[in-house]
Amino acid sequence: MSFFLGKERETETRVELPVEALHRHLMALGASGSGKTVLCKCMMEEAVRHNIPVVIVDPQGDISSLALKGDPEEMESHGIPLTMQEEYFEKARIAIFTPASSKGIPISVNPLSFPSEDTPHEEAILAIDLTATSLSSFLGYDLASDAGKGAKAYLFTILEYLWQKGETIKDMGHMAEIVLNPPSRITEMLQYLVTKKEPQDIARKLRFLTVGTPSLMFQKGVQIDMDMFMDKSDGKVPLNIIYMNTLSSTNDKQFFLATLLRELYCWMLKNPSEDIQLLFYVDEIAPYIPPYPRNPPPKEAYAFLFKQARKYGVGLVAATQNITDIDYKALAQVNTWCLGRMMTQQDISRVKQIIQSIDPTHAEAVLQKLPSLRTGEFLMLSPDVYDDVVNFQVRWLVTDHMTMDEQDISKSISPETKQFFEKFKIKQEKKPKTAKPAFPSLPPPKALAERITILLNSVRQSVSAEYIAENLNVIVKDAEKALKSLVRSKVVKKSRVKGDEEYLYWLSKFGFEPSKNVLGEVLAIPTRITQVEAFKRAKSWLEGGLFSKKEEFYDATFSHMPIWKVSATRKTKHLFFFRREEVDTYYVSATTGAMISLEKGAMLFHKLMTKSAGKLKDLDDDDDITFIPRLPREIPRIPKIKMGRDKIYSTLRLTLGVSPVSSEIVLLPVWTLKVRHKKKKKKRSIVMDAATGRRLVGHFKPQRRSTRKR
Repeated sequence: MSFFLGKERETETRVELPVEALHRHLMALGASGSGKTVLCKCMMEEAVRHNIPVVIVDPQGDISSLALKGDPEEMESHGIPLTMQEEYFEKARIAIFTPASSKGIPISVNPLSFPSEDTPHEEAILAIDLTATSLSSFLGYDLASDAGKGAKAYLFTILEYLWQKGETIKDMGHMAEIVLNPPSRITEMLQYLVTKKEPQDIARKLRFLTVGTPSLMFQKGVQIDMDMFMDKSDGKVPLNIIYMNTLSSTNDKQFFLATLLRELYCWMLKNPSEDIQLLFYVDEIAPYIPPYPRNPPPKEAYAFLFKQARKYGVGLVAATQNITDIDYKALAQVNTWCLGRMMTQQDISRVKQIIQSIDPTHAEAVLQKLPSLRTGEFLMLSPDVYDDVVNFQVRWLVTDHMTMDEQDISKSISPETKQFFEKFKIKQEKKPKTAKPAFPSLPPPKALAERITILLNSVRQSVSAEYIAENLNVIVKDAEKALKSLVRSKVVKKSRVKGDEEYLYWLSKFGFEPSKNVLGEVLAIPTRITQVEAFKRAKSWLEGGLFSKKEEFYDATFSHMPIWKVSATRKTKHLFFFRREEVDTYYVSATTGAMISLEKGAMLFHKLMTKSAGKLKDLDDDDDITFIPRLPREIPRIPKIKMGRDKIYSTLRLTLGVSPVSSEIVLLPVWTLKVRHKKKKKKRSIVMDAATGRRLVGHFKPQRRSTRKR
């Protein structure tokens, strides 16, 4: 199953993107007028044609015209058959939601709702944390300041306590009362988080939201409900557009999106899928996920979705004009990029690093083509699908392409669609406020083997039968019986870590190898240094003067070097007599066991290390280093991990006195540059990390064993 995006410029052959590629999301990037919004609308049309529900955030009104039919004559003149348009409008149930307004289908948010009772505890805590983050930001607190951190911690503590007790919050006014008069059991804890006057300020700001225009965002229309957005009971494919221009301020739009993202997060945790089950599209994402230090309400949740949504069958589609206005680390998860016209050298230089990390081989050619692209012409880089860059013209839409205002919206929604959503409004109004039951309800009955398959797909790790039984609330014997049948059918594989008696299980398609220390996804650092650039950077490392070198490069090889990323606790002195535990991250070579630190031009591999290692700069301290989870089959060649987890843990305990808690493999991309002397018969190698261009120095190669007989 593939999306028809357009035709190649030179060959006129159809360009299609397999649906599976959307597990790793799609980003359209280009200057104003390059056609990126049309490309994304094409994606939405294709989703409907392939029966995939869609949720769209439309900040300006450009996307809402997906509800309007395009001109049949123009379509046919551009090679689009009328049957495509008929299929789209026959299948789609197009709903345009208008927050705080009745121009379309009015919709509201309930930011104080709690995760459902069957949400796993760890994920529920994260959802509550997202609520506290977005709410404190919406109230005007700077989360980087002490006051902002205190306000968030105060709100989180209250929300977590109420959730655990199964209590509900009626509205913002009720929340204000709780802030001023918190439950007695947490009163002492709360007073350490804020000043005496701060609860009054928080409560006052909450009450401002109960009057005037802001109150409409919480009261008018149906409430955001992902099950409502996914409802196919009328036989139609849901295409849900949230028209944001009915909200009066940027802050309101930010908070509305933050609440929507939290609802999406909670929903996907309960509804994992191996296949793409939903596309979520935000047009012009720059205001919602900006780089550090800006931290608007939706940023944390949106960044988390880019990282995690693919595990649950949710594909993200986004567009932007300016890549520097976005948090790059979040977008490191995107694997399909469609690059439109960019006219200025400044814009082109901004995307250089991204292109190099995706496709170092073709980076220079892509950069040269960007200024000459025409409207609607794109260069697509999707390494999981295409080995080369695809130059294509996006197909003509079957819908109209125009910017709609509020008056247009009411005319664009069919009476049948309006009637369809009336039942949700009635249902939500009648729904009683009930406390969380003492025991979580079981998920809908499914065959145990199917439930195990879904669980393994979402955790993306090799896990034990006990882990599976605990998470699915079944007895271990039943889990083992179902696993036995799945192994027999080759859907699941099992193996053991060397020296361990317990079997681990994983989906065969993932290609894990516990016996070789590949227990799950590995973190790959993107390549940003091309081979040509590696030679340029390393030229100063050759023997000889500035203008005359005695050595020359004659070859280069690319590979990945395995590193253990270890989280460990260590005890530190505090206030003279007291000691406390702190968590640090350590990076250790999986080849030699050497501790790794960074300097300006070098990556040092320390053979011996003192207890001051925590003060050294490591990979977390470099903003240019990002980590992208990859399955083994997505890496050309997984390097041999010579030092297992147990050996690394033992080394850290003995040398640093720390207590390792968790670990995962990181793959560092490296160039090995071959050097020879121009006159003498001397050869050597220079090793450079292909992410930042640092030279590898120290104990990064295993010592060769002597072959001489004694």
